[in-house]
Amino acid sequence: MKELGKKDLEHIVIGAGLLGGGGGGSIAEGMKLIERVMEFSRAVELVSVDEISDDDWGAVIAGMGSPKASLTRVRKYSPGYALELLEDACRFKSSYVIPFELGAGNSLNPMLAAAQRKIPIVDGDPVGRAVPELQMNTFFLGGMKLSPLALATEDPISAVIRTEGPLDAERVTRAITTELSGVAAFATLAMNGRDLKKYIIPGTTSLADRIGAAIQEARDQGRDAAGTVVEKYDGYLLGKGKITSLRGETRGGFDFGIVEVEGDLPLTVKFQNESMIAVRGEKLLAMVPDLICSMDWDGNPLTNADLEEGMKIQYIGFMANPSFRGADAYRLFTKILEALGYNEEFVPIEKAMK
Repeated sequence: MKELGKKDLEHIVIGAGLLGGGGGGSIAEGMKLIERVMEFSRAVELVSVDEISDDDWGAVIAGMGSPKASLTRVRKYSPGYALELLEDACRFKSSYVIPFELGAGNSLNPMLAAAQRKIPIVDGDPVGRAVPELQMNTFFLGGMKLSPLALATEDPISAVIRTEGPLDAERVTRAITTELSGVAAFATLAMNGRDLKKYIIPGTTSLADRIGAAIQEARDQGRDAAGTVVEKYDGYLLGKGKITSLRGETRGGFDFGIVEVEGDLPLTVKFQNESMIAVRGEKLLAMVPDLICSMDWDGNPLTNADLEEGMKIQYIGFMANPSFRGADAYRLFTKILEALGYNEEFVPIEKAMK
């Protein structure tokens, strides 16, 4: 068990803000969430997967909605409301909280519920990055059901959603969130420690902490933060230059867009909340489930909601965790990729960048 103080949370926001791959909430949102977490506890307990008892229960928590909307309507109580609602529906009591994904916002949103309830957060998640849809996770790939799912807003308005299939869970939850100003929180995948250990990707919050500390140290010392992370964590420099075109829109609870970068290493990135595919001309550079991450030239991680034309930007890529990288994981993204004009097989980043 480790106690995460304010400085640790700042590092996690920075590191998870990068590893979110363009989504998962902005750094600005994450820093606001730190202050809200600190209102309930001066530290958050982080426990390793091995410290969880097989018979203890917990659930997955995250924020849902448009990243742009979450910038202005930062959550405080809705993650806790959602957890309480799921506990009532499934008749269990949480001994821990599980993050749904990595992201400056969604690594902190579950900590709100953990701090309010005085229970720990698990060092791990079922994605190892951020993703746009509920079924994109290792728990679902392992056969676990997303239903029931509890959704809550700050108002609070809440609902328990029961569906037969994961696509219905995503569609209904997203529609309700969109109707409720594009910002909500959900709790789902109630599970015991035995199932948690089968499917979770362990150590992801600690990884975000370490990467965030490395970025902060590089910036403080005037070194290239992107280069530091690429070197220390087996990354790839995908592109570097200035955003010359940014075309996007928010619809159906998602932010969609195309980013054109010209300069030292030009590239085009297409996103649906998270960055889905990066190309240079006809050459593929990286694609989901591998990570396509962005930073400004000062080393500040960026989400796609932060981007503006004229901004100087650099893109770096990482291999996805092996648990979320096989053919089954890739199939979760094919519908999105097809809508973006890509109909081929998955090409790992290490092969694409040769």
